[in-house]
Amino acid sequence: MTYTIQGSIRLPGDKSIAHRALMIGAIAAGETTIDHLPDGGDIQTTIDVLAALGVNFEQTGTHMTVHGQGGFHWQTPTAPLALNNSGTTTRLLLGLLACPPSTILLTGDQSLSARPMERIAGPLRQMGTQIATTEGHLPIQIHPVANLHGTHIHLTVASAQVKSGILFAGLQADSETTVTGPVHTRDHTERLLAKAGANVVRQGLTVRIQPQTTPLQPLTIDLASDFSTAAFWIVLATLLPDSQLQLPSLSLNPTRTTLLDILARMGGDFQVVDFPRTDVAEPMGTLQVRQQSLQSTIVDATESARAIDELPLLALAATQAEGETVIQHIGELRVKESNRIAATETILQAAGAHIRQDGENWLITGPTPLNIPQHWPLIMPDHRMAMLQIATGLVAGAPVPTTVPNVVAVSYPELTYDLQKLVQFR
Repeated sequence: MTYTIQGSIRLPGDKSIAHRALMIGAIAAGETTIDHLPDGGDIQTTIDVLAALGVNFEQTGTHMTVHGQGGFHWQTPTAPLALNNSGTTTRLLLGLLACPPSTILLTGDQSLSARPMERIAGPLRQMGTQIATTEGHLPIQIHPVANLHGTHIHLTVASAQVKSGILFAGLQADSETTVTGPVHTRDHTERLLAKAGANVVRQGLTVRIQPQTTPLQPLTIDLASDFSTAAFWIVLATLLPDSQLQLPSLSLNPTRTTLLDILARMGGDFQVVDFPRTDVAEPMGTLQVRQQSLQSTIVDATESARAIDELPLLALAATQAEGETVIQHIGELRVKESNRIAATETILQAAGAHIRQDGENWLITGPTPLNIPQHWPLIMPDHRMAMLQIATGLVAGAPVPTTVPNVVAVSYPELTYDLQKLVQFR
């Protein structure tokens, strides 16, 4: 079977922005309103832990009101804070709780408890936070301290989550905090904090934040559609014959759209068909995607760091490109919700793709016709890997799924409906 992608769809709101907006709303003075709040377990985790810390919420459908506390006035939770499987919630929350009123314990599920946390715990200790990990992982205890100290922090790993946690701690410090990273990562936190009245500026690879002496202002946000979710559809519409897809209200933040830059260099056909909205914290607009033949390329370390969540889907696209594509510096994929290097190779090789590792790089040769395996290999529960398997199956001509794995339904519950709406027989 051969498919095409046809239609227009507004995808769920951006989860990365939503986490940050909920947390900033929690410490602002007044009511923060968020429209197009996405469903999903990670967002609910953020809401639940903030509620356990004393924050009040009112939600009607996808509209959320956050009743801000006007500062870091946390209530002592009655039980450990369960972070479930949300790495974003965890790393950002550690910064919010860098100077807690009492000892707080944070826990996670088996997958989250295997992910590295010293990359955020270490910088927070430099600022004076009393934080104890379990051999570098969750569970984590944070103890009260008298105050935090502004400092200069140099990150060796490119991580917007770590940077954001440090910036949240910096709001509570006694002097300026600076964060310098190896590349310019997603800047959602800086944008939202500035909109809320924080003194935060970026100079090259360094972000500077001043202590907050007055409460932050509440936010009014219409969330752009999530680019990482859109990547699934962007790659499919690029690969499947005669496809034409429109994605309205899509996040066009240049720190998120590196995948488009790479695919465009490979020959992808993308066009913004209306003027991007500039009256919001995040630029957004309608992206049109058409099917196009691709050529191989080299994805350098900076691009890999900025498109880390989209690299498995980019690998799928590379299997259909002419020549050998090299994706450099893929090591960070090992410490996501699962080992995404191994899982990506397992899925693509099961369908007949030619992908192999060379040190910290992927070498992918194409174009290669993909086949439907008799049995898909077992992989660890990971929503992005499950979506990669679905996308690979569609490129190979497998039937359109009528249900999706629970791990996907938690993250993108609308996927089954969207598949039925957009994927058509050709």
